[in-house]
Amino acid sequence: MKTLEIARVSMLRTFRNRMGLFFVVIFPLILIVVLGMTYGGMGAGRVGVTDADGGPLARDLVARLRVGGLGLDVRSYDSPEALRDGVERGFVNIGLAIPAGYDARLREGGEVTLEEVSQASSVTSAVRTAVDAAIAGHVALVRAARFTAAQRATGFDAALGVATTVQPSIEGVTVETDAVSEAAVYPSGFTVGAQSQVILFMFLTSLTQAVVLITSRQLGISRREFSTPTPARTIILGEALGRYVFALFQGFLIVIGSALLFGVDWSDPVATTVLILVFGAVCAGAAMLVGSVAANPSQSAAIGPGIGMLGALIGGAMVPPEVFPAAMRTISHVTPHAWAIDAFRELSLRGGHLVEILPQLGVLAAMAVLLMGLATWRFSRSILAGAG
Repeated sequence: MKTLEIARVSMLRTFRNRMGLFFVVIFPLILIVVLGMTYGGMGAGRVGVTDADGGPLARDLVARLRVGGLGLDVRSYDSPEALRDGVERGFVNIGLAIPAGYDARLREGGEVTLEEVSQASSVTSAVRTAVDAAIAGHVALVRAARFTAAQRATGFDAALGVATTVQPSIEGVTVETDAVSEAAVYPSGFTVGAQSQVILFMFLTSLTQAVVLITSRQLGISRREFSTPTPARTIILGEALGRYVFALFQGFLIVIGSALLFGVDWSDPVATTVLILVFGAVCAGAAMLVGSVAANPSQSAAIGPGIGMLGALIGGAMVPPEVFPAAMRTISHVTPHAWAIDAFRELSLRGGHLVEILPQLGVLAAMAVLLMGLATWRFSRSILAGAG
Protein backbone atom coordinates (compact mmCIF):
# COMPACT_ATOMS: atom_id res chain seq x y z
CA MET A 1 0.00 0.00 0.00
CA LYS A 2 2.89 2.38 0.70
CA THR A 3 4.18 1.79 -2.83
CA LEU A 4 0.79 2.65 -4.34
CA GLU A 5 0.48 5.75 -2.16
CA ILE A 6 3.91 7.01 -3.20
CA ALA A 7 2.99 6.41 -6.85
CA ARG A 8 -0.35 8.23 -6.38
CA VAL A 9 1.31 11.27 -4.84
CA SER A 10 3.93 11.33 -7.59
CA MET A 11 1.24 11.27 -10.27
CA LEU A 12 -0.78 14.01 -8.56
CA ARG A 13 2.27 16.26 -8.42
CA THR A 14 2.89 15.63 -12.11
CA PHE A 15 -0.64 16.47 -13.22
CA ARG A 16 -0.84 19.55 -11.03
CA ASN A 17 2.08 20.97 -12.98
CA ARG A 18 0.52 22.97 -15.81
CA MET A 19 3.49 22.50 -18.11
CA GLY A 20 3.50 18.78 -17.40
CA LEU A 21 -0.24 18.61 -18.05
CA PHE A 22 0.25 20.32 -21.39
CA PHE A 23 2.88 17.84 -22.58
CA VAL A 24 1.02 14.80 -21.22
CA VAL A 25 -2.52 15.54 -22.40
CA ILE A 26 -2.89 18.62 -24.59
CA PHE A 27 0.18 18.35 -26.81
CA PRO A 28 -0.44 14.70 -27.86
CA LEU A 29 -4.01 15.60 -28.86
CA ILE A 30 -2.72 18.54 -30.92
CA LEU A 31 -0.20 16.18 -32.47
CA ILE A 32 -2.93 13.68 -33.36
CA VAL A 33 -4.93 16.40 -35.12
CA VAL A 34 -1.87 17.64 -37.04
CA LEU A 35 -0.99 14.10 -38.13
CA GLY A 36 -4.57 13.51 -39.19
CA MET A 37 -4.65 16.66 -41.31
CA THR A 38 -1.28 15.82 -42.88
CA TYR A 39 -1.54 12.07 -43.39
CA GLY A 40 -5.22 11.27 -42.93
CA GLY A 41 -5.89 10.52 -46.60
CA MET A 42 -2.76 8.47 -47.21
CA GLY A 43 -4.49 5.11 -47.11
CA ALA A 44 -5.39 5.52 -50.80
CA GLY A 45 -3.36 6.81 -53.71
CA ARG A 46 -3.66 10.57 -53.97
CA VAL A 47 -3.93 12.33 -57.33
CA GLY A 48 -4.03 16.08 -57.75
CA VAL A 49 -5.91 17.58 -60.69
CA THR A 50 -6.06 21.09 -62.06
CA ASP A 51 -8.76 21.51 -64.71
CA ALA A 52 -8.37 24.73 -66.70
CA ASP A 53 -11.01 23.63 -69.22
CA GLY A 54 -14.01 22.30 -67.31
CA GLY A 55 -15.65 20.83 -70.43
CA PRO A 56 -17.50 17.48 -70.66
CA LEU A 57 -14.43 15.57 -71.87
CA ALA A 58 -12.26 16.99 -69.09
CA ARG A 59 -14.91 16.01 -66.56
CA ASP A 60 -15.03 12.50 -68.05
CA LEU A 61 -11.30 12.12 -67.48
CA VAL A 62 -11.55 13.26 -63.86
CA ALA A 63 -14.52 10.92 -63.31
CA ARG A 64 -12.46 7.98 -64.61
CA LEU A 65 -9.77 8.78 -62.05
CA ARG A 66 -12.33 8.76 -59.24
CA VAL A 67 -13.90 5.42 -60.15
CA GLY A 68 -10.63 3.58 -60.87
CA GLY A 69 -9.97 0.20 -59.33
CA LEU A 70 -7.51 1.57 -56.72
CA GLY A 71 -10.04 4.00 -55.26
CA LEU A 72 -7.87 7.05 -55.89
CA ASP A 73 -8.27 10.10 -53.69
CA VAL A 74 -8.63 12.85 -56.29
CA ARG A 75 -7.93 16.38 -55.04
CA SER A 76 -8.54 19.57 -57.01
CA TYR A 77 -6.01 22.41 -57.29
CA ASP A 78 -6.56 25.92 -58.57
CA SER A 79 -3.44 26.21 -60.70
CA PRO A 80 -0.54 24.17 -62.11
CA GLU A 81 1.76 25.96 -59.67
CA ALA A 82 -0.32 24.86 -56.69
CA LEU A 83 -0.44 21.36 -58.15
CA ARG A 84 3.36 21.17 -58.42
CA ASP A 85 3.70 22.43 -54.86
CA GLY A 86 1.32 19.72 -53.65
CA VAL A 87 3.38 17.02 -55.36
CA GLU A 88 6.67 18.41 -54.04
CA ARG A 89 5.33 18.49 -50.48
CA GLY A 90 3.98 14.95 -50.77
CA PHE A 91 0.32 15.89 -50.33
CA VAL A 92 -0.45 13.99 -53.56
CA ASN A 93 1.50 11.24 -55.32
CA ILE A 94 0.91 12.45 -58.89
CA GLY A 95 -0.51 15.58 -60.42
CA LEU A 96 -2.43 15.87 -63.70
CA ALA A 97 -2.89 19.24 -65.43
CA ILE A 98 -5.71 19.56 -67.98
CA PRO A 99 -5.07 22.62 -70.20
CA ALA A 100 -7.58 25.23 -71.31
CA GLY A 101 -9.25 24.45 -74.64
CA TYR A 102 -8.90 20.70 -74.00
CA ASP A 103 -12.50 19.90 -74.95
CA ALA A 104 -12.58 22.08 -78.09
CA ARG A 105 -9.34 20.74 -79.56
CA LEU A 106 -10.37 17.12 -79.10
CA ARG A 107 -13.71 17.76 -80.78
CA GLU A 108 -11.91 19.37 -83.71
CA GLY A 109 -9.64 16.35 -84.11
CA GLY A 110 -6.60 18.13 -82.75
CA GLU A 111 -3.90 16.90 -80.41
CA VAL A 112 -3.75 17.82 -76.72
CA THR A 113 -0.89 17.35 -74.28
CA LEU A 114 -1.66 16.42 -70.68
CA GLU A 115 1.00 17.25 -68.13
CA GLU A 116 1.75 14.70 -65.39
CA VAL A 117 3.79 15.84 -62.40
CA SER A 118 5.36 13.35 -60.03
CA GLN A 119 8.39 12.76 -57.87
CA ALA A 120 11.02 10.36 -59.15
CA SER A 121 9.98 7.62 -56.71
CA SER A 122 6.40 7.66 -58.06
CA VAL A 123 7.25 6.93 -61.70
CA THR A 124 6.56 3.19 -61.44
CA SER A 125 4.07 3.26 -58.59
CA ALA A 126 0.62 1.69 -58.62
CA VAL A 127 -0.87 5.19 -58.51
CA ARG A 128 0.91 6.07 -61.76
CA THR A 129 -0.41 2.88 -63.35
CA ALA A 130 -3.97 3.73 -62.31
CA VAL A 131 -3.68 7.27 -63.68
CA ASP A 132 -2.30 6.00 -67.00
CA ALA A 133 -5.11 3.44 -67.21
CA ALA A 134 -7.74 6.14 -66.70
CA ILE A 135 -6.13 8.30 -69.40
CA ALA A 136 -5.94 5.31 -71.78
CA GLY A 137 -9.63 4.57 -71.31
CA HIS A 138 -10.51 8.21 -71.89
CA VAL A 139 -8.33 8.40 -75.03
CA ALA A 140 -9.92 5.21 -76.39
CA LEU A 141 -13.37 6.77 -75.96
CA VAL A 142 -12.36 9.94 -77.82
CA ARG A 143 -10.80 7.96 -80.68
CA ALA A 144 -13.88 5.76 -80.95
CA ALA A 145 -16.07 8.87 -81.14
CA ARG A 146 -13.87 10.37 -83.88
CA PHE A 147 -13.95 7.14 -85.87
CA THR A 148 -17.72 6.83 -85.55
CA ALA A 149 -18.23 10.47 -86.57
CA ALA A 150 -16.04 9.98 -89.66
CA GLN A 151 -17.70 6.70 -90.75
CA ARG A 152 -21.28 7.82 -90.23
CA ALA A 153 -20.74 11.45 -91.21
CA THR A 154 -22.38 12.57 -87.98
CA GLY A 155 -21.52 15.10 -85.34
CA PHE A 156 -18.95 14.46 -82.65
CA ASP A 157 -21.46 14.71 -79.79
CA ALA A 158 -23.72 12.06 -81.31
CA ALA A 159 -20.75 9.80 -82.02
CA LEU A 160 -19.49 10.32 -78.46
CA GLY A 161 -22.86 9.26 -77.08
CA VAL A 162 -22.74 6.04 -79.13
CA ALA A 163 -19.16 5.32 -78.08
CA THR A 164 -19.98 5.95 -74.43
CA THR A 165 -22.90 3.50 -74.63
CA VAL A 166 -21.00 0.78 -76.47
CA GLN A 167 -17.60 0.96 -74.72
CA PRO A 168 -18.62 -0.78 -71.44
CA SER A 169 -19.99 -3.78 -73.36
CA ILE A 170 -16.82 -4.38 -75.41
CA GLU A 171 -14.80 -7.28 -74.06
CA GLY A 172 -11.15 -6.61 -73.39
CA VAL A 173 -8.22 -8.39 -71.78
CA THR A 174 -8.81 -9.91 -68.35
CA VAL A 175 -5.88 -10.00 -65.93
CA GLU A 176 -5.93 -12.36 -62.97
CA THR A 177 -3.64 -11.61 -60.02
CA ASP A 178 -2.33 -14.34 -57.74
CA ALA A 179 -0.44 -13.28 -54.59
CA VAL A 180 2.78 -15.26 -54.13
CA SER A 181 3.41 -14.12 -50.54
CA GLU A 182 1.46 -13.09 -47.48
CA ALA A 183 3.01 -9.64 -47.23
CA ALA A 184 0.51 -7.09 -45.98
CA VAL A 185 -0.28 -3.77 -47.64
CA TYR A 186 2.12 -1.06 -46.52
CA PRO A 187 0.53 0.98 -43.74
CA SER A 188 -0.77 4.46 -44.42
CA GLY A 189 1.36 7.50 -43.77
CA PHE A 190 -0.79 8.43 -40.78
CA THR A 191 -0.34 4.96 -39.26
CA VAL A 192 3.43 5.14 -39.70
CA GLY A 193 3.46 8.64 -38.21
CA ALA A 194 1.31 7.63 -35.24
CA GLN A 195 3.55 4.63 -34.51
CA SER A 196 6.62 6.84 -34.44
CA GLN A 197 5.03 9.57 -32.36
CA VAL A 198 3.71 7.29 -29.63
CA ILE A 199 7.26 5.98 -29.13
CA LEU A 200 8.82 9.44 -29.35
CA PHE A 201 6.53 11.13 -26.84
CA MET A 202 6.26 8.29 -24.33
CA PHE A 203 10.04 8.35 -23.96
CA LEU A 204 10.61 12.10 -24.32
CA THR A 205 7.99 13.29 -21.85
CA SER A 206 8.92 10.57 -19.36
CA LEU A 207 12.46 11.95 -19.27
CA THR A 208 11.13 15.50 -19.12
CA GLN A 209 9.02 14.67 -16.06
CA ALA A 210 12.00 13.10 -14.27
CA VAL A 211 12.27 16.50 -12.62
CA VAL A 212 9.56 15.33 -10.19
CA LEU A 213 12.04 12.89 -8.64
CA ILE A 214 14.62 15.65 -8.20
CA THR A 215 12.06 17.94 -6.61
CA SER A 216 11.13 15.14 -4.20
CA ARG A 217 14.75 14.96 -3.07
CA GLN A 218 15.19 18.73 -2.83
CA LEU A 219 11.99 19.17 -0.81
CA GLY A 220 13.06 16.38 1.52
CA ILE A 221 10.06 14.21 0.64
CA SER A 222 12.18 11.14 -0.11
CA ARG A 223 14.22 11.69 3.07
CA ARG A 224 11.11 11.95 5.23
CA GLU A 225 9.70 8.82 3.62
CA PHE A 226 12.93 7.00 4.41
CA SER A 227 12.79 8.18 8.04
CA THR A 228 9.56 6.22 8.48
CA PRO A 229 9.46 2.38 8.63
CA THR A 230 9.62 2.34 4.83
CA PRO A 231 12.41 0.43 3.05
CA ALA A 232 14.33 2.19 0.28
CA ARG A 233 13.12 -0.37 -2.23
CA THR A 234 9.50 0.57 -1.43
CA ILE A 235 10.20 4.25 -2.05
CA ILE A 236 12.03 3.47 -5.28
CA LEU A 237 9.28 1.11 -6.47
CA GLY A 238 6.61 3.71 -5.72
CA GLU A 239 8.43 6.44 -7.62
CA ALA A 240 9.07 4.05 -10.54
CA LEU A 241 5.41 2.99 -10.58
CA GLY A 242 4.37 6.64 -10.81
CA ARG A 243 6.66 7.10 -13.84
CA TYR A 244 5.31 3.88 -15.36
CA VAL A 245 1.65 4.88 -15.03
CA PHE A 246 2.56 8.29 -16.44
CA ALA A 247 4.16 6.72 -19.54
CA LEU A 248 1.24 4.33 -20.07
CA PHE A 249 -1.29 7.15 -19.77
CA GLN A 250 0.35 9.10 -22.54
CA GLY A 251 0.96 6.05 -24.75
CA PHE A 252 -2.61 4.81 -24.62
CA LEU A 253 -3.94 8.35 -24.98
CA ILE A 254 -2.20 8.67 -28.36
CA VAL A 255 -3.15 5.14 -29.46
CA ILE A 256 -6.82 5.43 -28.52
CA GLY A 257 -7.15 9.07 -29.63
CA SER A 258 -5.67 8.44 -33.08
CA ALA A 259 -7.83 5.33 -33.53
CA LEU A 260 -11.07 7.09 -32.57
CA LEU A 261 -10.47 10.43 -34.27
CA PHE A 262 -8.79 9.28 -37.49
CA GLY A 263 -9.33 5.55 -37.72
CA VAL A 264 -5.67 4.57 -37.34
CA ASP A 265 -5.37 0.79 -37.55
CA TRP A 266 -3.11 -0.44 -34.75
CA SER A 267 -3.27 -3.98 -36.16
CA ASP A 268 -3.33 -6.56 -33.36
CA PRO A 269 -4.80 -4.81 -30.25
CA VAL A 270 -3.36 -7.40 -27.87
CA ALA A 271 0.14 -7.18 -29.32
CA THR A 272 -0.02 -3.37 -29.40
CA THR A 273 -1.12 -3.28 -25.75
CA VAL A 274 1.71 -5.57 -24.66
CA LEU A 275 4.20 -3.51 -26.64
CA ILE A 276 3.03 -0.28 -24.97
CA LEU A 277 3.22 -1.95 -21.54
CA VAL A 278 6.78 -3.15 -22.08
CA PHE A 279 8.00 0.08 -23.67
CA GLY A 280 6.40 1.99 -20.78
CA ALA A 281 8.69 0.08 -18.43
CA VAL A 282 11.67 1.24 -20.50
CA CYS A 283 10.45 4.83 -20.24
CA ALA A 284 9.98 4.53 -16.46
CA GLY A 285 13.47 3.09 -16.03
CA ALA A 286 15.02 5.85 -18.15
CA ALA A 287 13.12 8.53 -16.22
CA MET A 288 14.25 7.08 -12.88
CA LEU A 289 17.86 6.99 -14.06
CA VAL A 290 17.82 10.61 -15.22
CA GLY A 291 16.03 11.69 -12.05
CA SER A 292 18.57 9.94 -9.85
CA VAL A 293 21.66 11.17 -11.76
CA ALA A 294 20.74 14.84 -12.26
CA ALA A 295 21.62 17.03 -9.30
CA ASN A 296 18.96 19.70 -9.87
CA PRO A 297 15.99 20.50 -12.16
CA SER A 298 18.19 22.52 -14.51
CA GLN A 299 20.41 19.52 -15.18
CA SER A 300 17.35 17.32 -15.67
CA ALA A 301 15.86 19.84 -18.13
CA ALA A 302 19.08 19.69 -20.14
CA ILE A 303 19.78 15.96 -19.97
CA GLY A 304 16.27 14.52 -20.34
CA PRO A 305 15.03 16.19 -23.55
CA GLY A 306 18.49 15.91 -25.12
CA ILE A 307 18.64 12.16 -24.58
CA GLY A 308 15.00 11.79 -25.63
CA MET A 309 15.45 13.65 -28.91
CA LEU A 310 18.77 11.98 -29.73
CA GLY A 311 17.34 8.53 -29.07
CA ALA A 312 14.30 9.27 -31.22
CA LEU A 313 16.46 10.58 -34.07
CA ILE A 314 18.83 7.62 -34.06
CA GLY A 315 16.09 5.07 -33.36
CA GLY A 316 13.82 6.04 -36.25
CA ALA A 317 11.04 7.77 -34.31
CA MET A 318 11.68 11.12 -36.01
CA VAL A 319 12.89 9.93 -39.42
CA PRO A 320 11.52 6.63 -40.83
CA PRO A 321 14.19 3.94 -40.33
CA GLU A 322 13.49 2.69 -43.86
CA VAL A 323 15.48 5.63 -45.24
CA PHE A 324 18.55 4.78 -43.14
CA PRO A 325 21.50 3.00 -44.77
CA ALA A 326 22.15 -0.54 -43.54
CA ALA A 327 24.94 0.49 -41.15
CA MET A 328 22.79 3.18 -39.57
CA ARG A 329 19.89 0.77 -39.11
CA THR A 330 22.26 -1.53 -37.21
CA ILE A 331 23.54 1.29 -35.01
CA SER A 332 19.99 2.48 -34.32
CA HIS A 333 19.28 -0.71 -32.37
CA VAL A 334 21.31 0.55 -29.42
CA THR A 335 18.11 2.54 -28.65
CA PRO A 336 14.82 1.10 -27.44
CA HIS A 337 13.04 3.21 -30.05
CA ALA A 338 14.38 1.09 -32.92
CA TRP A 339 13.19 -2.16 -31.34
CA ALA A 340 9.73 -0.71 -30.68
CA ILE A 341 9.48 0.63 -34.25
CA ASP A 342 10.55 -2.80 -35.57
CA ALA A 343 7.74 -4.38 -33.57
CA PHE A 344 5.17 -1.93 -34.91
CA ARG A 345 6.34 -2.55 -38.48
CA GLU A 346 6.06 -6.31 -37.92
CA LEU A 347 2.45 -5.86 -36.84
CA SER A 348 1.34 -3.39 -39.52
CA LEU A 349 3.55 -4.24 -42.48
CA ARG A 350 3.78 -8.01 -42.28
CA GLY A 351 0.54 -8.74 -40.47
CA GLY A 352 2.34 -10.15 -37.43
CA HIS A 353 0.89 -10.91 -34.04
CA LEU A 354 2.19 -11.18 -30.48
CA VAL A 355 4.32 -14.24 -31.21
CA GLU A 356 6.16 -12.52 -34.08
CA ILE A 357 7.23 -9.55 -31.91
CA LEU A 358 8.45 -11.62 -28.94
CA PRO A 359 12.13 -11.02 -29.89
CA GLN A 360 11.60 -7.24 -29.82
CA LEU A 361 9.63 -7.48 -26.58
CA GLY A 362 12.41 -9.53 -25.04
CA VAL A 363 15.05 -6.94 -25.90
CA LEU A 364 12.87 -4.11 -24.58
CA ALA A 365 12.19 -6.00 -21.37
CA ALA A 366 15.94 -6.54 -20.89
CA MET A 367 16.55 -2.82 -21.46
CA ALA A 368 13.84 -1.99 -18.90
CA VAL A 369 15.41 -4.28 -16.30
CA LEU A 370 18.88 -2.81 -16.95
CA LEU A 371 17.69 0.79 -16.71
CA MET A 372 15.58 0.10 -13.64
CA GLY A 373 18.48 -1.70 -11.98
CA LEU A 374 20.86 1.19 -12.57
CA ALA A 375 18.25 3.71 -11.48
CA THR A 376 17.46 1.73 -8.31
CA TRP A 377 21.13 1.55 -7.37
CA ARG A 378 21.71 5.26 -8.01
CA PHE A 379 18.44 6.44 -6.45
CA SER A 380 19.01 4.26 -3.39
CA ARG A 381 22.44 5.81 -2.91
CA SER A 382 21.00 9.32 -3.17
CA ILE A 383 18.28 8.55 -0.61
CA LEU A 384 20.70 6.95 1.83
CA ALA A 385 23.17 9.81 1.40
CA GLY A 386 20.41 12.34 2.03
CA ALA A 387 19.19 10.41 5.03
CA GLY A 388 22.72 10.21 6.43
